[in-house]
Amino acid sequence: MTVTAEGELFVADRLVGEAQLDATLQAYPRESLVLVRADKVTRLERFVAIVDHIRG
Repeated sequence: MTVTAEGELFVADRLVGEAQLDATLQAYPRESLVLVRADKVTRLERFVAIVDHIRG
């Protein structure tokens, strides 16, 4: 998963809206490892919110 400086989310290099994130992640086994990439200008709060969302 990649978070851009603009806050856009990409899963497997596909742009995913916030509303579609859950449905997109359900395509993967629950035990899958997730690597979250973000550049240095991504707000920490946005990064933490996404990680919290993934952890469910």
